[in-house]
Parts: sequence; structure tokens; C-alpha cells
Amino acid sequence: MVIAIIALLVSILLPALASARDTAQTTKCASNLRQLGLASMTYANDAKGYLSSGVWDNRRPRSWGPMTKAGWVADFRVGEYANPGQILCPTSPALGSESWNDTKVRGADAHLAITLVEQQALIRAGYNTNYTQSWYMGYTDPKNVNTLINPKDIANSKGPLKTSALGIAPTSKVPLFADPKAELLDTNNGLVLNIGEPEVVGAKTSSDGPTAARNPQGQNVSGRQVYTDFGVAHGRGPTIAVGQIRHNKTLGNFVFADGSVNSAKDDGKRDGIFDSTVGTRNGWVIRVYDDIEGTVYGGWLTYSGLNW
Repeated sequence: MVIAIIALLVSILLPALASARDTAQTTKCASNLRQLGLASMTYANDAKGYLSSGVWDNRRPRSWGPMTKAGWVADFRVGEYANPGQILCPTSPALGSESWNDTKVRGADAHLAITLVEQQALIRAGYNTNYTQSWYMGYTDPKNVNTLINPKDIANSKGPLKTSALGIAPTSKVPLFADPKAELLDTNNGLVLNIGEPEVVGAKTSSDGPTAARNPQGQNVSGRQVYTDFGVAHGRGPTIAVGQIRHNKTLGNFVFADGSVNSAKDDGKRDGIFDSTVGTRNGWVIRVYDDIEGTVYGGWLTYSGLNW
């Protein structure tokens, strides 16, 4: 009888304990993102309004310099605004950043070849993250929205985000950082990092930026943001399969340009990412988000016309 009672109590308490742990980890992640948002704003006060010096990527032409000196992680470490390597999402399957992939650090297009020993020392010093930066924060807008371009070539963008570019979109909806997608557990996707033993998987460096849209005049233009590199790392729901991955996470955290942090739920289309489908709005043919429509901004920051 005693054993039966104990078993009953355990069966009752375990789900409650698991839920409490999930809530605590979601809260910790939100706190981490809030610190990164605050660091961005503090950096902007010292850098003529720039929230960072751009995407943290060691490759030309994606970034404005080597990852030891340029990009948001280097900004925060060099200026001591934050230590990204010590405030990782506690439940993300990614244990580091895609930027540390061997081919990205030491490839032919590297700004600066970083040895493995130097790389591991930098990671110990906090040059690491498992959050994904938004394309907005790294590049702001295309230089010309009427031309379909490679959005991650710095020659095609307006440059790192400044506070002065936040006049059209509501700052409470412009994302700076977010949890990465759950697909990162798939080690066949090229994100394996040699940053310790055993090898680990890295979070995407930044979201992919704008995709094609068609305006009311029938012209193809640079359209709304693609957010499939953002995803879920918290909460519990029915287990789903994403590629080779099975997981039960349902929530992803975002920090926005006003410093606020909010969660978005993967329930419009249960796939572990914040995807979109082609739809129409105000005469435009655009991407319509499955889960975050109206919560996370996707249009142009510095041009009028695609402002939702």
C-alpha cells in the first residue's frame, strides 16, 4: 500500500516538476535575451546610434570585419557590454554559434584565419552564442528594394541597424535576437562545430533576410523577412518529427528593439520553426507567417509601402 501511494504521488508530482523546470528555463532564456537587448542599447549610446557593428560572421562579404573585432558578439566582449558566451539559452540543442564552423572560421573567404587553439580561447573568453541575430540588426534594409539581391552581401544592404532606422516599424515588434530553430539537432545540415569533445551543433548566425514579393503594380521586389532560422526551445507539447529530429518544444523567445521580450508559440503550423506561406495583403503577394503574424514585424524598416 505504501509503495502504491508513493508511486501515485510520483506520477502526480513529476509532470508538475517538469512544468516548473520548463517555466524556469524559459524565464532564464528571456532574462538572457533581455540582457542582450540592453547591451545593444547601451552600445548604441556609445556608437552614434548603431545597435552593433553588424552580423558576427568571419566571412567576406557577409560582415564588416573579423569576428575578433567586428559583429555584435565582438562588440559586446570588447566593450564589456555583455558576455554572450555566459548567457546561452539553457534548453537549445545548439551549444554554440554556426560562425564557429571550421569552414567559416578558416575558409578561403575568412577575414582572418583563426587557429583552433585561438578559437577555443576566444570561446572561453565569451565569444560565443546560441541565439540567432535578426537580419534587420545586421543589415537594416536592402539598398534598393526594387531589385532582388543576395541579402547577406554587405554591398547590397544599408549596413548595421541604427536607432534612427526605427521610425516606421513599431520597435516592440522589430526582433533583434531569438531562439534558433529546433532543426539544429540535425547534424547533416553543416552546422557541426569542432569547439570541444565531442563535436556539438551550432545555432544559425542570423536569419536569412528578405525574400521576393510582388507589389500591387505586378513588379517583383525585395519583400518580407524569412524567419525560418528562428524556432522553438521551450514549452512542452506533442512530440513532432522535423527532418531527422523528434522534439516536443512549442515556444520561442524574442527580444525586440524596445528591449521587451516575448514568446511566440509554434501552433499555427506545428513544425518547430517560424515559417510562412505565400499570401496576399493590400494588393501585395507576400510571405504570411504561420505563427507570428502581427507579433513579429517583417516589412521594410526605412521604406514605405511594405510596413507590416
